[in-house]
Amino acid sequence: MVDASFSRLRQQQDPAAAGFRRQLSIFAVALAVILIGIGYVLLQRGLGGNSAAVVPSAAATAREQVSNELLETTKGLQATQQQAVDQLQVVQDQLLAQKAETKKLSEQIATVTEKLDALQQSVGNAPPPVVPPGKSR
Repeated sequence: MVDASFSRLRQQQDPAAAGFRRQLSIFAVALAVILIGIGYVLLQRGLGGNSAAVVPSAAATAREQVSNELLETTKGLQATQQQAVDQLQVVQDQLLAQKAETKKLSEQIATVTEKLDALQQSVGNAPPPVVPPGKSR
């Protein structure tokens, strides 16, 4: 009975974990796309025919802008990752609380079952009621 309760608890928790994994994979794909895009832009600026026409100060400004954008993107990704970690911690705490509650309820069920068994045995061992002669039910 405890195993069935625990299995149901795991099934209820799996969607939350799956949702978290889905968010994490979307996050990883988005990060990869952003980094590939930045790399492509940097490669085009470095190898393209327009590099001769770019004034050195303009190139430095462009590099600084790309660097700032990359820094902002990285900070945003770090914040998102921290939120994901925080959410995972909350889910883990909830799971531990539910496990403790399940254990407590299982112990209570076992106690009630023992008492019920004892009561059934005492009723089964009791002598049948004696009906005095002359009285009918």
